Amino acid sequence: MRSLFAFIFIISTISFAQETKNDSMRLKVGVVLSGGGAKGYAHVGALKKIEEAGIKIDYIGGTSMGAIIGGLYAAGYTPDELEKIMHQLDISSLIIQNKDRAEIPFFEKAYKEKYILELPFDKFKLTIPNAISKGQGPLDLLTYLLRPVHNIDDFNKLPTPFVCIGTDLETGEEKVFRSGFLPRVILASGAYPTMLDPVTIDGKIYVDGGVVNNFPVKEVKDMGADIIIGVELGDGLQKRENLNSAIDILSQIMTMSIVKKTDEQKKLVDLLIKPELKEYAVTSFDEVDSIYKRGFIASEKVFDQLKEIAKKQNAYDKSRNEIKLDDYVLVKEIEIEGLKNFNKNYIEGKLGIRTPEIIKYDDLKLGISKLYASGNFNNITYKISEIDNDKNLLTLKVQENKTQQSIRFGLHYDDLFKTGLLLNFTSKNLFVKNSILSTDIIVGDYARYNINFFIDNGYLPSIGFNSYSHYFDKEIDLRNFLGQDNIYKKVNYNFREYINQLYIQSTIKEKYAIGIGLEHQYTKVFTNNFIAYNEDFPAKTEGYYWKAYGYIKADNRNNANFARSGLKFDGSFKYLFDSNVTGFENNYLLESSLEANFPLNNFLSYRFTANFGTFFNDNVTMPQKFFLGGYVEQDFFNYTKFYGLPFGSAVGDNQLMFGSHIQARILKNHYTSLFMNIANISDRFEQLSLTDYKYLGYGVTYGYDSPLGPLNFIWSYSPYTKKGLFNLSLGYWF
Repeated sequence: MRSLFAFIFIISTISFAQETKNDSMRLKVGVVLSGGGAKGYAHVGALKKIEEAGIKIDYIGGTSMGAIIGGLYAAGYTPDELEKIMHQLDISSLIIQNKDRAEIPFFEKAYKEKYILELPFDKFKLTIPNAISKGQGPLDLLTYLLRPVHNIDDFNKLPTPFVCIGTDLETGEEKVFRSGFLPRVILASGAYPTMLDPVTIDGKIYVDGGVVNNFPVKEVKDMGADIIIGVELGDGLQKRENLNSAIDILSQIMTMSIVKKTDEQKKLVDLLIKPELKEYAVTSFDEVDSIYKRGFIASEKVFDQLKEIAKKQNAYDKSRNEIKLDDYVLVKEIEIEGLKNFNKNYIEGKLGIRTPEIIKYDDLKLGISKLYASGNFNNITYKISEIDNDKNLLTLKVQENKTQQSIRFGLHYDDLFKTGLLLNFTSKNLFVKNSILSTDIIVGDYARYNINFFIDNGYLPSIGFNSYSHYFDKEIDLRNFLGQDNIYKKVNYNFREYINQLYIQSTIKEKYAIGIGLEHQYTKVFTNNFIAYNEDFPAKTEGYYWKAYGYIKADNRNNANFARSGLKFDGSFKYLFDSNVTGFENNYLLESSLEANFPLNNFLSYRFTANFGTFFNDNVTMPQKFFLGGYVEQDFFNYTKFYGLPFGSAVGDNQLMFGSHIQARILKNHYTSLFMNIANISDRFEQLSLTDYKYLGYGVTYGYDSPLGPLNFIWSYSPYTKKGLFNLSLGYWF
């Protein structure tokens, strides 16, 4: 029996050795994929037919989009998996990478969403971007998809050996990439000039390899390929009748050298697959299916030749190591390269990682997006590498944004503050690391200012200082407080408020903030008219207040102006402990506001709003009371907007208000809504009631989310006044 087992083992070993020898002695096939932008979808169709013919692809190479498709295939993705990825992508959004509001830092949600124009400066010199996109979106995606091969720097050790081409922007020379960090290398090969920023690798900057070699046949042949199958997507040079503009002529001149090089490389190809793609452009990313089919059809036309190559190749083992995607990874340590103006706490806070920790790759990808959304980095590359026993090192290479200053502008009109022009100066890391200084100056009917200084310490508590003012005139109908028979009707009042705050804040996932602070408030409310004394609106009240406060805030709305999902919450508890205003007594103030949005379908959404506020002491001086009425989104005094009532129609020590909206999205950026709100405001807390409300308003709105900010037209009616009211606001609120 032992002899029999030994005989079988020897025969099996000899057979396996013979098969291995035969496989190593057989003809090797290389596939070359040219550049072509969106036309590169045809490569996937071609790869599918090549495999169906029974060919084992021993080597693969490409340029630009050919490098991206080829690199993913080399890492282990099958043509079917590549097709699925193509259909899931929104390339335009990926390139532009509009920042998801949920990823924007909490500070910016509170203070930055009010500008229509931003001019970046570098050392007070105006800068112009290198390209439409920094390339972070494509890099994030490639890094995520290629996570199983982060450890492989030698491209010959990939499941399918790979090569691609880049162009050295400084020298204009061709760079043949056979090693490196695969996601960044293939991004460099596809960094189309003016569309994507040049990519820095080992101190050199690279752009699209198609500039110097759009069809790297020789480079794949040099890898050891005996037979070359090429998939070429170029249109060649245009005929005279198609050269009808300066742009056409410039494009023709730029294409000449590319076509010449490609024609030389074609001579080395054994079988050329040439999809018919003349009606498509390099930016036709929406034509996934039709372009894919063109590659499939072109390969079918030469399918017999493909099968002949497979027969000559005679590959015994056509299998390869397919890609295995883990959902989680244990990160033991984090290393960060490239930090100058920011520290590790800041980075870890944005990522939401505290090592050692098991993290989900999707969460890591989201953390990178949040870090990029801060605007402090031009580029972020992350790499996972194993250090021991499934414990991994997360390496981040960041390129800080050199632009530290910017000037921003805004415009606005509303019924209270009237016309305003906003001028802003922003400077990052001016005094300390992780800091931002933002200074708003508003000129117009009522001059105002808003100064914010914030040090973002990531996981650790952050420190902020805020100083701002409000100033406006408004007619107040004193009959609401002194009775309809009173001799004083509408009296013009001047409102002034100056606030300085010092606070400590912690944020969670850029959606929630909790903090404590100290506030100094100076108020002045007066009229030049002679009126009898009344408690709600005396002729003049002036003085300062000192307050200690704590707060909780949340904001995960998808849109600050016309939200369809998400909520905004602002709750605070204040202790008023000092003032020089006559009649002041120490007091406590509890107030909160809520806005919750729920999508009903693709067009309709529902919004619920609520406001509550109460003082613990009945002795409340006039500037601290709650004001109700009007449509203003600003936060000043203790004001609450109420549809249907003019500004200052109701004043009291306690308030309770609820609102309900049905919003419909018309076209892309147009909205209309029906709304209703009810409220009670009273000096006595026990008089607050949801069912026995005093004020009611309802109406309709039309809004347009324009490039210059939201435009809102509101008509409302209240049985309390028995009058209709029209409100208008143009532009972002500030």
